[in-house]
Order: sequence, then C-alpha cells, then structure tokens
Amino acid sequence: MTEIGEPATLDTNVAFYALTESAKTSAATACLRASAFLSVQVLNEYANVAVRKRQRSWSQVAEDIDELRQAVARIVPISENANGDALRIAARYNLSFYDALMLAVALSGGARTFYSEDMQHDLTIDGSLRVVNPFHPEA
Repeated sequence: MTEIGEPATLDTNVAFYALTESAKTSAATACLRASAFLSVQVLNEYANVAVRKRQRSWSQVAEDIDELRQAVARIVPISENANGDALRIAARYNLSFYDALMLAVALSGGARTFYSEDMQHDLTIDGSLRVVNPFHPEA
C-alpha cells in the first residue's frame, strides 16, 4: 500500500468497494483507512452512482457519505486552481477530465498516493503522486 506517514487519498471506485461486500472490500477498506482526506468529488460521484446504478435510497446514500466523511480527517474542495491543473493533467497524461480533476485535488491536498482501480497502476503524476491499483497483483 503506502508508506507510513505518506498522505494518501482514493478514487470513488475504491470508496464503493470499502462500503460494499465483495472480494475487494478488505483492500478497499485498508485504502480508506490510509487516506488522509477525500475530494468532495468522491462524495458527489458516490451519491450519483449509488442512486443511479446501485438503486440505493437517498437516506442510504446520506448514511454512506457520512461514513466516508468520518473515515478521513478532511474533505478537500475543488478549487479554481485544481480545475486549471486538471486541464493540464488530462492533456499531459491522456486522462479523462474528471479523473484528472480528482488527481489535481489529490495533489493540492498533498497526497503522495492515489488509490484507483480505473487508472494505470504505478503511473506517477507530476513526479510526486503515484497511482496505485490496490487490487493489482503487484500492489
């Protein structure tokens, strides 16, 4: 996973696994515990997908989001600077804008590790943020 004391955060997909029962739950829960913060984007995406694809009620989603908030020390907002950085990151690393935005917020929050199942394992962003797929055999 991440070295002790090294700030980490995670993608929405890992948050989902942490709150559901599956073969990936244990690893995802460890990532959530290792995370210093979450992007508000994780909370937003979680709410959208939980209702739309997982048919969770709004009250269940509110409980889930409260659980995510309590698992980390802080929630980092999306700033105007993060928006600009996301444009640069998306172009440089050939990523979707929303993935790049999450990475920009991770960088602004001081993360050194970003847990995601959807991005290239071991990709390093701007020389300081390492993408780690916690379900990858080499993770």
